[in-house]
Amino acid sequence: MRGTLATAGAVCALALSQLATAAAAQETLLGKYREAGVRVGIAGYAPYGYKQADGSFTGEQVEVVQHVLTEMGITDIEYIAMDFGALIPSLVAGRIDMSAAGMYIRPERCEQVLFAEPTFGQGAAYVVKAGNPKNLHSFTDIAETDGAILAVLAGGTEEDLALKDGVPEDKLLKVSDKAAGISAVLSGRADGFALSAFAIADIVRTAGELIGVESSGSITEIAGEVYKGHGAISFPKGTGDDMAANLEFRDSFNAIQTAYIESGGYAEMASAWGFTPADGPAYDMATLCGSGL
Repeated sequence: MRGTLATAGAVCALALSQLATAAAAQETLLGKYREAGVRVGIAGYAPYGYKQADGSFTGEQVEVVQHVLTEMGITDIEYIAMDFGALIPSLVAGRIDMSAAGMYIRPERCEQVLFAEPTFGQGAAYVVKAGNPKNLHSFTDIAETDGAILAVLAGGTEEDLALKDGVPEDKLLKVSDKAAGISAVLSGRADGFALSAFAIADIVRTAGELIGVESSGSITEIAGEVYKGHGAISFPKGTGDDMAANLEFRDSFNAIQTAYIESGGYAEMASAWGFTPADGPAYDMATLCGSGL
């Protein structure tokens, strides 16, 4: 009997020790961010996160980060622009503490990083030269039109969508950022440059007439299935106590983000970039991490 009680006591003590260690790690993470600040990766394009002419940063995802972190008592925020494909490796390596780039929640990404709940859901699109000389409106149009080339962000969702919808690899021109994609279209090296529908709409709204481009139109069907990409803030995942701390921080972030959305503050903010109630998420993070595009 004494042996049983001793064993139970040891197990209980170990469990309490592990809980205390995890709790300390969680508190240390929030304290660290409050004291040392947070590094936020962005891909440098509207409407998600980009640098303005006056040197400040804005965008739908940046404004979510600004609101939530301020509510958490974190006011020192450094935004770091990088290629979209470098965001997840930078999170995994600890070079940034979160990303605010409209990154879509996908199962394979959920294996590498943590996601907050999505703030929006949307289709894809691409820019073409004004007048759409090759009459391109979908990924299948790219696949079926002789000589048509589509520029995509290396590692971006649109690359995978195009492949899924039948565009062969040799018809994809992989670029590092938005400027390179637009340049490819203007120079004739590509017939279109694909991004999310919101990002393409913003390019056309702000510079379409000036540089001579227009949108292919929103693409909401991929390989015969209805498609809606869901974007969210992402965080490092880690293992052991680090993972417990990261999960706790992500969950705290989620709670404040949810309150922001439910208050109507998010909708008012995001409307500046054309987000409407129809662009809200169709699925939650757990569903998106478990299945789907």
